[in-house]
Amino acid sequence: MNDENAPSKEKIVNASNTDLPGENAKSDLLDPGRQQGNVWHWMFWSPNGIRSGWRLIMYLVILMVVSLLLQKVTLRVPAFAATIRLAKHGTLSPQAQFLIESVGIISAFVAAWIMSRIEKRKFGAYGVPLKGAFGQTFWLGIIIGLIFESTEMLGISAMGGFSFGTLSLAGVALVKFALLWAVGFILVGIFEEFLFRGYAQFTLSDGIGFWPSSILLSAIFGAIHLGNPGEGWVGALSVMLFGIFAAFTLQRTGSLWFAIGFHAATDYAETFIYSVPDSGMLASGHLLNSSLHGPRWLTGGTIGPEGSVVEFALLLAGFFVVALVFPVKRLQSTAA
Repeated sequence: MNDENAPSKEKIVNASNTDLPGENAKSDLLDPGRQQGNVWHWMFWSPNGIRSGWRLIMYLVILMVVSLLLQKVTLRVPAFAATIRLAKHGTLSPQAQFLIESVGIISAFVAAWIMSRIEKRKFGAYGVPLKGAFGQTFWLGIIIGLIFESTEMLGISAMGGFSFGTLSLAGVALVKFALLWAVGFILVGIFEEFLFRGYAQFTLSDGIGFWPSSILLSAIFGAIHLGNPGEGWVGALSVMLFGIFAAFTLQRTGSLWFAIGFHAATDYAETFIYSVPDSGMLASGHLLNSSLHGPRWLTGGTIGPEGSVVEFALLLAGFFVVALVFPVKRLQSTAA
């Protein structure tokens, strides 16, 4: 029976020459060089370009090189070297804060800028869009951060764990240190938030997802604080929880500006206004001759209020506050 719709022999032959799925695989097997090339391509490249793990390694290498060069230059100045040595022994000063955080910010930003050129992205994509710099979201973070820390210290005081004491500064000295510490802690907020929730968060999220990368980076953030004099594992857990909270604000606001403001304000209030240890670190030029006393679970001991149960409770409450202030609908409309 003759079927006019059946494919001709010519068509069958042509199809077998061009469309068989196993043909390319066979040629790869016959060509070890090509097969090896495919493996290397898979290891280093994804459909979106260089794989996220390699991009993160490149970023960290550039950051470390720039940081080491800047540190070497800074430590050649005797006054700067003496200031940094004092900070390493557990006593912070505004001058040490400026030096340490400025080196960190320059290193992190230069490394991210170089990666932005390689990846052909805008620098602001890494959580710090210039449009929102020090804008409404930043100042809202400042206000909520000050309320957060004041609530914590008043709570500890109400339970008998904190005494305000007397003023340690007055007049010109008060204004001077109030301003210096304000600038210093804004630098802390910029550096630490960008280092752990800027380029690293953006890139690692591309590989393993937003929340796995947030938890991993927050755990590293907490562990690094164990190097501070007076810090302990409870304080490190508190810092880790703070990191997850900051990542939540990044997800809800679309940038790091709220987290930077909140971070700066809580550190400023803890260190300068209430004059208590911050992650185990004490500071010169603080406002009060205050004191912590009572059980460690309440005061945090040598860690400071970050090691207090009050800190954990308020951070958990902070998730709900941010969820109310920045609902998901707002984030979606902003992204659109």
